[in-house]
Amino acid sequence: MSGKEFDDGWTKVSRGKRDAPKHVSTLAQPMKDLAIGHLRTDFETKSKQWGGSTCRRAMLNILDKQQPEEGWQLTEAVCLATNSFSRDNWQARQRSMMQWVAFFDITKHLQSLQKGHVQIYAQEPNYTPLDREFLARLKVQVLDAAVETASKDGLGEAEQHITPSAFVFEAFMDLSSRSVQQLSQGDPALYVGSSVERWLSTSGFDARAKANSVQGLKLKQDLPTGAQPTPASLDFVATRGNYRMPRFEEDPNIFEGLHIYWKMLVDEA
Repeated sequence: MSGKEFDDGWTKVSRGKRDAPKHVSTLAQPMKDLAIGHLRTDFETKSKQWGGSTCRRAMLNILDKQQPEEGWQLTEAVCLATNSFSRDNWQARQRSMMQWVAFFDITKHLQSLQKGHVQIYAQEPNYTPLDREFLARLKVQVLDAAVETASKDGLGEAEQHITPSAFVFEAFMDLSSRSVQQLSQGDPALYVGSSVERWLSTSGFDARAKANSVQGLKLKQDLPTGAQPTPASLDFVATRGNYRMPRFEEDPNIFEGLHIYWKMLVDEA
């Protein structure tokens, strides 16, 4: 990727699995004296780093290999919980931008494999005006989100864009059971994230049991009210193949714990 992705005329979650939750009461303030040019430079620098990585090559190889015969046929790509690119927390900014770069590049690669346009969306309650300007220069539509989104009230505005023709990228967003259900019901063509795998661990679901219903699945019996898997979420896992996201040697924690989920053919499920 390069600066050509931007319009002319410019003048937490991303986080690793060991890091603290992104949405906390002590939210860092926007960094003083940071301008759109700084974000553009950071984007371009990290794009070069990502572009030359073995992680990217392996990731695209997986996606190309698992591409349906008729193609991915995407119409939208949704990135959830990137965290801010401009708040006064250097480590969080580095993670957020690298995760965004990966999502954006993967989307552009998938776009190159088809004729139809893919609209890109981003949803994050902690975006600053500078973040929004940065994304607008990339022709990305920002979706509104409250801080409580996905922790209590589901996926918010993003839900309407999670469809069978969508690519969803969610890096370490702590999705609630309701949010996982909404994600599952949306039935996206491609999903890269951590919350489904976390949900599997919490529920005691045997992810290797290729079943199409609750029967045959091993589930914990002492789950709290509302945490029991729904038919949609069970079907989501049972009808998809998955791989761990390849290791990013340059900074392993940035993508450690993410999984790639794609729909399998009927005879594969």
